[in-house]
Amino acid sequence: MAISDTVLGNLTTLYLLIIAAMKVYGLATGRSFTGSCVIILSTAVVALILVASLAWDVSRKATKALVAREAGHEICRGGICWHGVAVKSPASQIRFRLPQHRYL
Repeated sequence: MAISDTVLGNLTTLYLLIIAAMKVYGLATGRSFTGSCVIILSTAVVALILVASLAWDVSRKATKALVAREAGHEICRGGICWHGVAVKSPASQIRFRLPQHRYL
């Protein structure tokens, strides 16, 4: 599972953790944050986390593709790239046949 999938699946938890951290910070320093400040800051932090996780996943996938290409592995076949399905697997060799129409 990709990191960005995990982040997307836990957005609510991230929001709550960030809001709780802001509350703890406010109590420790004697500050009080307004509701709009909490919403804006928590949204910005969650957006940064999401963008960072997406960038990490894309860079990791690009690195794997470059390593595979340098090693001589075939990534695409006939202009079609199989994501998550090996080129030699039975799933990539499925052929559909239409029934023949017979006229009487």
